[in-house]
Amino acid sequence: MTQLTEQQQPAEQSPVIPRPHTDAAALRAIDHAKDELHDRIEHIKADPWDHHPKLVLSDQVRGTSLLDKIADGVNRVCGSMWVFLGITIGIVVWLFLGNIVGFDKTPWPLLLVILNLPQLSIMISLQVSANRSQAASDRRAIADHETLIALHEMAKQQIDILHGQDRVLAILDNFASQEMPERQRQIQDAVNKILTAVVKPALRSPTESLAPLIVAIKQLPAMLVKRGDDDGRAGSG
Repeated sequence: MTQLTEQQQPAEQSPVIPRPHTDAAALRAIDHAKDELHDRIEHIKADPWDHHPKLVLSDQVRGTSLLDKIADGVNRVCGSMWVFLGITIGIVVWLFLGNIVGFDKTPWPLLLVILNLPQLSIMISLQVSANRSQAASDRRAIADHETLIALHEMAKQQIDILHGQDRVLAILDNFASQEMPERQRQIQDAVNKILTAVVKPALRSPTESLAPLIVAIKQLPAMLVKRGDDDGRAGSG
């Protein structure tokens, strides 16, 4: 029945951090969580068994506004290996075809201009991506810190329980090795005194102690005869 009850109970899911509207809101939420971290830790220390670990993913820290969606798209494009391979192959082909065809000869001024133009935007997008990664890391660090505090408190409680068990075992060992033999001797002395007080008077006067038994043995035949007469009368009746 216990196993069925445990199976029927739904598994508790870890709390999910609500996704902010913008990255700035995510940073403000992280600052607010850091300000309340001390009170949160005190609450966890008071009752660590009720703490539930949080699952923190990068998507939960990213904003949902239009600019944040554009930043997500730029980060996905700029961080793709296919884009890296395409740009690298295109540059190599341009270097050779520029001299062969003649549209951009050495030192390839047109290619340098084309490559330098998007660098500023790409650098900004990389910084945005780094900020998002840092926000997710900070949020994950806070959640991990709370979980570690709960585990630490539970470990201390378990250690206290083990120390209490050691003290109880020490008391039992002291009782078994020292107090129990002494009490056994006391009990044996009391039993010997009782036997001395009860058995020795009986041994000194055996006739008096056996007198009731002798009387009962003498009366036994008469009782058997009387019982037989009573049974015969009952049968004839």
